[in-house]
Amino acid sequence: MFNRPSKHGIHDSPGADEDPQRAWLAFREYGPLVWTPRNGGHWVATSGPDVAAMFRDNHRFSSASVTIPSVPADRLLPLEADPPLHADYRRAIMSYLTPVRVKALEPEIRALAGELIDAIAPRGQCEFIGDFAHHLPLIIVLRLLDLPLSDRAYLHARTEIFARHPDLQAKIDAYLEVRSYLELRIAERQAAPGDDLISHLLRARVDGRPFTPQELLSTCTMVTFAGLDTVAAMFGFVALFLARSPAQRRFILETPGQRPLVVSELLRRYATSNMGRVLAEDVVHGNVTMKRGDHIMLSPSLYNLDPALFSEPERVDFDRSPRHITFGTGSHTCAGAQLARMEIQIFIEEWLARIPDFAVSTTERIAARAGPVNTLDQLPLVWRPEIN
Repeated sequence: MFNRPSKHGIHDSPGADEDPQRAWLAFREYGPLVWTPRNGGHWVATSGPDVAAMFRDNHRFSSASVTIPSVPADRLLPLEADPPLHADYRRAIMSYLTPVRVKALEPEIRALAGELIDAIAPRGQCEFIGDFAHHLPLIIVLRLLDLPLSDRAYLHARTEIFARHPDLQAKIDAYLEVRSYLELRIAERQAAPGDDLISHLLRARVDGRPFTPQELLSTCTMVTFAGLDTVAAMFGFVALFLARSPAQRRFILETPGQRPLVVSELLRRYATSNMGRVLAEDVVHGNVTMKRGDHIMLSPSLYNLDPALFSEPERVDFDRSPRHITFGTGSHTCAGAQLARMEIQIFIEEWLARIPDFAVSTTERIAARAGPVNTLDQLPLVWRPEIN
């Protein structure tokens, strides 16, 4: 039953500085559907089955606006498109990120991961987020888009603001700066196309026609924001869990055949992206009426950590075969999910091959937060380099 409005919002959930995914569970005390006046006012669905059903219900829960608060700007495609047109936008990306192409990236990703780890291993310590997590996925996305690696810091800073900053004007400014940057890159690719994703989209078709300039810019902006942010956040939570779990590290090293299940279970426990939807019509759910135009936040963590769906959901159990929704579910399932899984598995394998024993530093703090993207801002790790 609906009880009362939440006293907190998605950026200040209790305990978010220690466990951002668990912090989402605080909304459950208010009922299966919770209203918070924060960030412009919106609902939060707290039941796991409701979260999954609303993700799949494109008719009533539209993706026309997925950010909370809503950013008054052009749509990010295909993220902010509904079926049936959404399928064309998504197909344009998926026809580039084919399983064969993604698999072919493995040697490059593995080599890059090894280089990054080899550079920090002799030091015996690192600030993992800045020294590793923000490097590997960013470099891979920049190479997919054929953007200069020297632009990494510029794009990362604006992606951070757009994904996590609570101030709406700051989000808009970051969004517009990235779009202006990409406009120039698209113009360069129109003059000299290549084999990159931007060039591929220039040749793609949507609804039987080429992308309009606005659609092309929007799609490239979405790929940039998504690729530069969420995988880095996943790396942080995986590294934190492994740093605290020597028995699980040994299990991973001793059972290489189980590593896909290991990745799946870690993805279940440590979901990063939370997505907004906007009500396309009035919806009555239980004793609650949500009005057309209302916004609702759907957090995969509220599905992945639902005890009605998973036994002891907050415990990482590598014997599970979890059907999580960390990458969403339904027609909007993340187009880069296969690439993200591969990057995470490669990171685990290459890190543990070089630094099998490591821990969280006791002299520096871990900085974590919840929000549209659950993330770690700082993760200090230590190890004994002479034994690795």
